[in-house]
Amino acid sequence: MKPKISIVIPCHNNAPVIGEAIESALAQIHPGKEVIVIDDGSTDNSVEVIKKYKEVRLVQNEKNLGIGLNLAKCMDQAQGKYVLYLCADDIFTNNHIASDVCRVFDSNDTIGVIGRYYYFFMDGKEGAIGVHRDMNILTSSCCPSGMAFRNKKVKGDNKIFIEMPLIVKQYLEDGWGWTMFEYDVFAARFHPGGNTGTKTAYYTQSVWQNWVDLIGNDFEFFPIFVMLKNRAPKMLWREICLAVKLKKTRIMKLSFWIYTLTALLVPGYFLKKLTLWQRNTIGRARSKIIERGNNE
Repeated sequence: MKPKISIVIPCHNNAPVIGEAIESALAQIHPGKEVIVIDDGSTDNSVEVIKKYKEVRLVQNEKNLGIGLNLAKCMDQAQGKYVLYLCADDIFTNNHIASDVCRVFDSNDTIGVIGRYYYFFMDGKEGAIGVHRDMNILTSSCCPSGMAFRNKKVKGDNKIFIEMPLIVKQYLEDGWGWTMFEYDVFAARFHPGGNTGTKTAYYTQSVWQNWVDLIGNDFEFFPIFVMLKNRAPKMLWREICLAVKLKKTRIMKLSFWIYTLTALLVPGYFLKKLTLWQRNTIGRARSKIIERGNNE
């Protein structure tokens, strides 16, 4: 008998943390589930860690496909009617996520995508250092974890930061509706140099252009400039110039100047220290986790 829902975990060099992700997936209380890990050519001992979990089906790519193509591979390998994603360095916040996903899809056959809230935590420390409350199904799906879909053939693309939004867009273009779990479905682990978004090698394309291509020129998220200064400083000036070139009225916004001047004027070493301090103090003080509660 085919499983009702497939929990898919894309992995690439996540040996230190993937065990926790697998355990949170296996803990999901749903009798009709399968857990699959699709390893994308890891060069560390991720595969050895994964093989310790006998209940997990391991799929090993012959070569590294890249994030977007591997996300599509996850969907292709899933046998369940529904597919729930979890990144290898993240964890579900409770054991009822899979059941909630099945309940929503079963009750409304027009829904093809389910989004979610989530929070960030610092590796090795408890509590939230930031929360994600975006109600736009495209921009909120930048992080693949917790996104749920009806299983269908999708096309992957390795355009950075929009790998999952490009998959979501395919559902919307096919006429599927979407909904959002307004509670924190998963906790996103922040470990500098560990998760993909903190690796300098990831920044091979224009982040700003990718988002504009996806959702239009109204896209505005100026903290990108600080992120680039911390992770890919050689791209910073080009991205600032592109943002202004595409929409000159951006220079009239105070937030544009705050983030632009911070990124340009604060030395990289101090900016990284300031960013970590902000997360661990202001971010932690302001972040409130929304538990599943009435969504049972």
